Amino acid sequence: MIDKKMVQLMKKLLILSGMLYSLNNNPATAQIKDSAKKSEQSKIAQDSVINEKVHYAFELLDLEKEAGFNVRSSHYQNLDSLVNELGKYIHIGGVDANSKRTQVVNNLESIDLTLKKNNFIYDDNTDLLFYEALKTKNLNSFHFLVLYLEVASKKNFTIDPMKAGEHFFASYPLDSLNSVNWETTFGIEQSENLYKKLAKDNKKVKNLTKDEFLSREYRTIVFFLNKNKQFKKSIEYFNKVIEINPLDPLTYKYLGDSYGVLGDKNNSLGNYDLAIGLDPQFTQAYLCRGNIFCKKDKLEKALGDYNKAIELAPENPEFYKIRGDIHSLIYRKTEDILSEKRKPKQAQKDYEKALELIFSK
Repeated sequence: MIDKKMVQLMKKLLILSGMLYSLNNNPATAQIKDSAKKSEQSKIAQDSVINEKVHYAFELLDLEKEAGFNVRSSHYQNLDSLVNELGKYIHIGGVDANSKRTQVVNNLESIDLTLKKNNFIYDDNTDLLFYEALKTKNLNSFHFLVLYLEVASKKNFTIDPMKAGEHFFASYPLDSLNSVNWETTFGIEQSENLYKKLAKDNKKVKNLTKDEFLSREYRTIVFFLNKNKQFKKSIEYFNKVIEINPLDPLTYKYLGDSYGVLGDKNNSLGNYDLAIGLDPQFTQAYLCRGNIFCKKDKLEKALGDYNKAIELAPENPEFYKIRGDIHSLIYRKTEDILSEKRKPKQAQKDYEKALELIFSK
């Protein structure tokens, strides 16, 4: 015979089991579980992204090889040896917060000293293929930063790729508020205010995403495809660059060059317009657009672009010579053909200025 206490215990168990059943079969509970599961999955995904190693330098070699340049297995081997050597004296952790900055600067200095020991020097040419730069040991600021990023990836520390105009450098975060801005080209620490001061107009100091960083390499590849007269192929690469970074004026300038060589004057003009719209101080874009206007016999518009180019670069004799030619063409269209041999005053003035600048050098 079951006593009253046992009956009460059984009732409680039945009530509890009913509550559990209700919870397990309640849509709201299912939604909560699903949300929790998704949240955990999201956290795992985020952790995998954070822990993912990005091998910038090797990716550059991959991109150049895919584009058809002469990248060989020896280039990968030499790069791997160099990165191992650059990271040889890197030490991470084991210091207190007050000593962290000193450790960071020492690590970055060790990379710089090893690069100098291996005779790598700075080249201010922004258009250099990485595999050739490694071979000649002439690196631009982009390539110096690439090597620092590769070492960081290998040694498991974080530096952020930074850009000021067309110049690249690194930022090493110390904490959520402080960082070390490192001039990877010259191996010295610099203040962020200096970069902001030196960056002109709309060319602001920018922390780059991986895609934005790699778009710079795509643009270099495009430059050399154009140089090798592979204009149709270069346009395909331009589209990749624009997908990643649609606000780079130099990309549109190069794209305008490609269309211009292919005889597509309208697309060429459209891209020069975009380049100038993004950077109103872009001298070369004005020159290129002016040349297309000349080919389309829109001489007044061509004259306007050369006026702007001279305003931006008043010491270039070639600009005055070409503007003089445009003045002469306009004169010939408006004057009697018998007077063609007479140079208009505006043209003569530009020719004299061009000679003055040439003789002053």
